[in-house]
Amino acid sequence: MKKALILVGDGFEDAEFLYPYYRLQEEGFEVDVVGNEGGKLFAGKRGYPVKSNKAAKDVKIDEYAVMVVPGGHAPDKWRMDDN
Repeated sequence: MKKALILVGDGFEDAEFLYPYYRLQEEGFEVDVVGNEGGKLFAGKRGYPVKSNKAAKDVKIDEYAVMVVPGGHAPDKWRMDDN
């Protein structure tokens, strides 16, 4: 099965997560939701809650055909995070 990952963090742009998430599944991808911690609940800019199923440190990027980085505040927060 093809694999995709979507990076999430607090303040992600909800629509930029939701649309790719469901479209990738419709196209037969196994989609992993990846955050700074696995099993953590993240809130989108518009309040949509998403739970990560993997921590970024546990990802082997060469296993994935697609990576989605939703906009919003999350990417800027990742950029400033020292971890």
